[in-house]
Amino acid sequence: MKDLQGLPLSGGLSTGGEQVELLRFDNLVVVPWKNGGGLTRELAVHLDGEIHPEFLWRISMATVAGPGPFSRFDGIDRTIAVLQGEGIVLASRDNEIALRRNSDPYSFAGETPIDALVVSGETTDLNVMTRRGYFTHVMKRVVIREPLAIEVQCDEMMIVFNGEADVEASESRLSARPLDTLTGLKRGTRLRLLPSAGEEIFLIELSRASA
Repeated sequence: MKDLQGLPLSGGLSTGGEQVELLRFDNLVVVPWKNGGGLTRELAVHLDGEIHPEFLWRISMATVAGPGPFSRFDGIDRTIAVLQGEGIVLASRDNEIALRRNSDPYSFAGETPIDALVVSGETTDLNVMTRRGYFTHVMKRVVIREPLAIEVQCDEMMIVFNGEADVEASESRLSARPLDTLTGLKRGTRLRLLPSAGEEIFLIELSRASA
């Protein structure tokens, strides 16, 4: 079996026609927030200027250092999950929810005014945004304790690792570390995840909206 796990920054594996890439967290571009309250690392973005002047979907990680309002995104559906840290409290006019490391992902409309309060220290969260009417998404938190076979059933999938696991596809193999992201998984792609122990992953499913 071909072993690509020695690649230091990123790596790719063949899945029978598609090129899957493992993005290393340490190699992501870091963008400070204008208000100084955090940092953003963009994982992937889908743009199509012929359809819409702004993104159709966007996936990123944010390290939040202090309290403050979420940016407003009209026409966007959002989901957030905590990857590291003690968590955050999201407060809107009608609701307040605490998100921690073991919480399920939380979805909300981008138009909703939300203030975020960090529980303690810094928190790193995972954010998915899709433009309503063009794309939909589902984020799932899964803890894997034994080999997991996956066949992609949506238009595109990304897997964010919050633990260590090997990824096998065809005759290739990659080793994922915490906060690495597997991209390029198209419908019909098959792979296996082999966790080191009980490892947390987040499955992000992206699909074009029905006409």
